[in-house]
Amino acid sequence: MFCLDLAARGFPLKHRSLKFHVDSVLQGRLGSGFPKTGVGKNWTDRFLERHSDNLGRYWSAPLDTARGRAVNENTNKAWFDLLGKTIDMNNIEEDCLWAADETGFQPGGGLWERVIGAAKKKRQHQQRNGNRENITVMVTICADGGTIPPTVIYKGQSFSTAWHEGNDLQAS
Repeated sequence: MFCLDLAARGFPLKHRSLKFHVDSVLQGRLGSGFPKTGVGKNWTDRFLERHSDNLGRYWSAPLDTARGRAVNENTNKAWFDLLGKTIDMNNIEEDCLWAADETGFQPGGGLWERVIGAAKKKRQHQQRNGNRENITVMVTICADGGTIPPTVIYKGQSFSTAWHEGNDLQAS
């Protein structure tokens, strides 16, 4: 289904965009027999009600476009196949395998909109341009269970030497 495919890629439809697509399809099929005003203003609500087993309404959660493009089954499979071969070929031990993940969030929260996505989900992500100020948090874990305390990165204009106090990792 068109709505589900777009939502899974981080581009969930809003009422206005769903109405535009439906009006375009019906105009193409019915020609001059289709009213210029398009489907009625309550059409989306009735459509979602009829398809409530598959579709739901959500407040969107912002997702940076670069992250949304990384959600690709083929790319992920190729990456993990390559990683597995590299680990096997080089006999890399668990204590040498580290993973880091970062997440960014915007101070004061992002823009939330009412969007359409797959039914019975907790959240629907919506891709956004990442050109706003972000605070980044990085977490790191080793394959053997070891961890490094999270790192928080703020946008800054200068650096204070006092920030090095208590710096167990000697990070610079």
